[in-house]
Amino acid sequence: METKPHTKTNATESRNENLTCWSTATNPQCLRVETMSKIHLFPYGYFCRATLSRDGNKDAIEMQFQEITVVARGKGLEALCDALARLGVERIQMCPEKYGAIARNEGVIEDIEIKQRDREN
Repeated sequence: METKPHTKTNATESRNENLTCWSTATNPQCLRVETMSKIHLFPYGYFCRATLSRDGNKDAIEMQFQEITVVARGKGLEALCDALARLGVERIQMCPEKYGAIARNEGVIEDIEIKQRDREN
């Protein structure tokens, strides 16, 4: 009977991926936004703009996709903004509070809000 050796690297990589607030890819077709209860996919073909705002040690990135605005709030989000400039962000998600200190060196997304623009008739 053949057995597969269990390596700690795979478990560690999997755990680290769960602690990462965003991931990048070479040519993603859409931005995957994971909130606590839903997963949203926003095609980059509808991406209009992004704005990074700073208030003390808190950052906010507003990403506009046609009539929907995605707002990610946290700390150290400049690298995320740089990746958005290359349309290279594949996924964003909130980092659990208890793991914020571990993911601190890459930035932490503490909150994600999705707003639909009101249509006036």
